[in-house]
Amino acid sequence: MFCLTGTDRCGSSRGALYLGVFSLLLVLTTGDRSCQAQTGHILDAVGAVNQSMGGAGTALPLDSIGALHWNPASISALPGSEIGFAFMGMAPITRLSSRVDAGAFGPGMPAQTWEGTTTSDSEITPIPTMAVVHHVEDSPWTFGLGGFAIGGFGVNLPVTNANPLLSPPPAQGGVGYGGVYSQFQQMQFCPTAARRFGDGWSIGFAPTINWASLAVDPLGVAVPNANGVYPSAAHGDATWGLGYQVGLMHESYETGWNWGFSYKSPQWFQPFKFNSRDALGAARQLEFNLDYPAIMSLGVAYQGFGAVKIAADVRYIDYAHTDGFRGVGFNTNGSIKSFGWESIWVASIGTEITLTDNLQWRFGYTYNESPITNRTMFYGAPAPALTQHHLSTGFTRTLANTWTCTFAYHMGLRGEVTGSWWHPTLGRMQGTHVTGSLATHSLIGGIARRF
Repeated sequence: MFCLTGTDRCGSSRGALYLGVFSLLLVLTTGDRSCQAQTGHILDAVGAVNQSMGGAGTALPLDSIGALHWNPASISALPGSEIGFAFMGMAPITRLSSRVDAGAFGPGMPAQTWEGTTTSDSEITPIPTMAVVHHVEDSPWTFGLGGFAIGGFGVNLPVTNANPLLSPPPAQGGVGYGGVYSQFQQMQFCPTAARRFGDGWSIGFAPTINWASLAVDPLGVAVPNANGVYPSAAHGDATWGLGYQVGLMHESYETGWNWGFSYKSPQWFQPFKFNSRDALGAARQLEFNLDYPAIMSLGVAYQGFGAVKIAADVRYIDYAHTDGFRGVGFNTNGSIKSFGWESIWVASIGTEITLTDNLQWRFGYTYNESPITNRTMFYGAPAPALTQHHLSTGFTRTLANTWTCTFAYHMGLRGEVTGSWWHPTLGRMQGTHVTGSLATHSLIGGIARRF
């Protein structure tokens, strides 16, 4: 936790392409992009089709959105040019529990065991996504542009004496750090180029342009005010970042096997800068570096069953070497070093079954390690990335040959971690406990047109 304690056809294609680019900018600059992410603070899938496959798609591109996000080389394997839109509504259920045993802070402090559970006042979060891919006729080149919500977190936990960790800070008569509020949003834009070679090989590259906004109260990575209370960063800041993504894919037309690999570099952001104030009301400016971790993905897919396609992905998300996540505990000035998250492995598998010429059913499962451990749970209240098991399913219906409509459902099963309270000078506090839990439910709709 931050806180303590040409032809008509060509003309039509160009028109669709221009419409897609315009719509991308419109949708992604007007939508609310905050989300409670799934694998750490990173979304486990993007768009309705990819979500219905549990995020598996590094070697099996089924739509423009998933292909652009997970493997830039895979856009060469799409059956045609495509514009796709998707919209997700995510409902997180976040709870924070804490307990202080009688006498944990000294004789009679507290006089009896003090414990409680608080549910975050979090609303359904809308998450828009859009992509366009264009195959150049009589050319090995394919180009694309995607815009995705790629991660985020958010909680709204009120100050309450019913929960010791959410009671007011010691300087204000409690033992906790008061209420916790956070909202973090991350968007990524990826202009992409891919080239197909002989024997089923393709390579792809995409520079990635990122935008993020962050607000946190209190901000535990800042030096506490003179009264021992961490300052607020509720007056949030937005910043930009850059990175890149490279990918490789191989299709074996004879055996039905596909292989894919991609590497998304760290997304290096400018520091967030917050206007805050100290205990006397004087101005303070706070700063925090928070980057997006590198992701390596390896995928395999099999299409030799005719109506059935199976894809499996393995990813490595390198939180432990990313600014904002590396380092555990307190600095000597009382500020918290970072979230202290561990790097994690993610595995996903998805299946698509063609029921009729115009109807496909998909289902998927994803497992990820938790980046938060019992050692770091105390620092994780603003970003409780605790879900580890994810189930998803969805259907796609083809309309009028070129249009498709997809609906999907995703459930992040409740994950929970328990740890102890930590103090800047005393270390682990005996007789104290903090437990965070998170479950999510999401509905996703998407439309696409191939041209």
